[in-house]
Amino acid sequence: MTEADRGTDFEAFVLETSAAFDRVARAEAGGDLHSAEDAVQVAYMRMFTSWEKIVARPGDRAAYGRTAVRNAVIDQFRRNRRIIPAPLQELPEQESRIGIPDAAYEMIKEGIDELVAKLPDRQRQVITLCVLQDISPEDAGKRLRLKEESVKSYIRMAVKNLKKYVNETGEEGTA
Repeated sequence: MTEADRGTDFEAFVLETSAAFDRVARAEAGGDLHSAEDAVQVAYMRMFTSWEKIVARPGDRAAYGRTAVRNAVIDQFRRNRRIIPAPLQELPEQESRIGIPDAAYEMIKEGIDELVAKLPDRQRQVITLCVLQDISPEDAGKRLRLKEESVKSYIRMAVKNLKKYVNETGEEGTA
């Protein structure tokens, strides 16, 4: 089996079985959606590494997968039972990749869509990548085929334009 055939065959298997495996995992995990999703992913990773052996064996692949999902849930339970959660008094303030505190970052993202639509194309692209998708200026520059300094310059220009748009909107609202 070639690598491409192996990947295509496994991908088809995943598409056929993902909904059923999700249900099995949720039932086994007591309804915990996150643990169930993690268990399904672990089961798929384990199955992919030995996919050629699984295909060569007689029997139902889906049945093998359901067993793998159940085992992954059990493994998670055993692993998590040993972990003693330590309560945090207060979560530290985190920053996005571009240096904006998370609380401010979330507030900015909420109302920015209409304002970003008014920006020139390059500024809109840079703001969408760096602020809305939280991609570093370096990575955004690679995607847009710009230098990192150019991306930062577009961010500064976009911020000036956005401030101008906000001031215009604020004056219209008070008039």
